[in-house]
Amino acid sequence: MISFILTSRVKGNKDSNIGRFLDSLRDCTRPENVEVILKYDTDDDQRPSDEFFKRYPFPIKVFTWSRGEGRHAIHEAHPYLFTQHDPRSRFITISADDFTFVRKGFDDDILNITDKYCFVGEVRIPVEQMVGRWLEPHIIKMWLHSGGVPYLPCLSVGMAEVMQNFGWQCNFDNTVSLLHVMVYEQFGLDVFRTVPHYYERNPTDGASGYSPTFNNMCTDGIRIASNAYYFTLLRRQARNIGLNVLFEDVQK
Repeated sequence: MISFILTSRVKGNKDSNIGRFLDSLRDCTRPENVEVILKYDTDDDQRPSDEFFKRYPFPIKVFTWSRGEGRHAIHEAHPYLFTQHDPRSRFITISADDFTFVRKGFDDDILNITDKYCFVGEVRIPVEQMVGRWLEPHIIKMWLHSGGVPYLPCLSVGMAEVMQNFGWQCNFDNTVSLLHVMVYEQFGLDVFRTVPHYYERNPTDGASGYSPTFNNMCTDGIRIASNAYYFTLLRRQARNIGLNVLFEDVQK
């Protein structure tokens, strides 16, 4: 299975489109291959009813708790939602409700990947060119998602367990890209697997994405963390990933 994890909000969010997201997921996948785990805010009185979600053929787990504060609150929900995944799930995708799936059978492509520890996406960044250089300004643009990195990060459940969090409340797609670079830099391992194009981002003006935040660990499409400890923590994560991959190879 693939678990699709996301937070959604209807009230005051003109970009929200959970119906389009779920319809396209239904049309492009086999129901036994997917589940959706999502969170709404308690003050969102425009969120869909339970009956709305029952019309889909795959399981949808809906949770509701307080809104939190700022952009980082969207991402704080992901680790908890991950703990609710079906034990049969082998991959998770951290998403948003403003995506549309466009290719039937992409779920089988992902589930055909046998690696226990890997990231999955449409575009592999050239990590070989970034070793020792990933903080150079023109290189930063290559691993930020504004530079073409896929928006919809997918990773194996084993990878999520080793990481234990999803980027200290930043955009996880950027974290995936930089971790890919760091694992290659430290161990010479390529932990990224590609699949053909299968989703599109719905048009948005991005107005809700860059509100002020106290979180100086935030890395998104236009900026990197101002707190250098973010990069230290990612190096530790990359080391854990690399050691687990190598141990898995020894066990085989």
